[in-house]
Amino acid sequence: MLKIFLSSVIILAMAYSENSYAAPCYGTHRPKEKQWIWGIEGDFFIDRDLKDNQGGTSGNRYFLTGSYGIFNWICLDGKIGIGDVAWHNPNPGNLNYNTGFAGGYGFRIKGYENKGLGIKTVVGFQHISVHPRATSPASDKHRVIIDDWQGSVLISKDIGNFAPYLGARYGTVDFIKWVNEHDRKRIKSEKMWGVVIGMDCLVAKDTRLNIEGDFIDGEELSIGINRDF
Repeated sequence: MLKIFLSSVIILAMAYSENSYAAPCYGTHRPKEKQWIWGIEGDFFIDRDLKDNQGGTSGNRYFLTGSYGIFNWICLDGKIGIGDVAWHNPNPGNLNYNTGFAGGYGFRIKGYENKGLGIKTVVGFQHISVHPRATSPASDKHRVIIDDWQGSVLISKDIGNFAPYLGARYGTVDFIKWVNEHDRKRIKSEKMWGVVIGMDCLVAKDTRLNIEGDFIDGEELSIGINRDF
């Protein structure tokens, strides 16, 4: 009953949230109860269009990642690292914000599973925040924070050492900018719904390579390697 209740809360929260985005979904492989998964990950945010003719944004992020199994049906996800941001806009012109702090958190809940068919489903929520250093073209100081929020549903199929997965996500980018420490403005991304395609590959005992692409609402590629402990 608790599992059903929490799953319902997550789905409703994602459906009615105004601030959602496109962080990687992690796939369907989760840590068992009271166990850890540790890894490294690169997220390559290729393009995301912003509302109100504000151009688009892109950037790269690099993380140390960790997941902990609270119970067999729910795990917490966390990451810490660095990231940069680019803003593609004719006014004030393209801006590149230098590398700064980046971090994120989330959780995933086990859904339907059929061990005989090798099928797994997962409902998840993920958030990433990137705080690059300010840039100062034309004597103006431009500062930005990227907030990424996302809810997703994934289904995977085990095929030998491979576990390809497919899913849908609901999310948006919050591009929060300041000029000379005032004139704060929050710009949201144009599209909220996207498609997730990815794969986990068992490359050694307890070690997996994860590759994931996100499309329609934007273009993003993530590559990571992790190990069960």
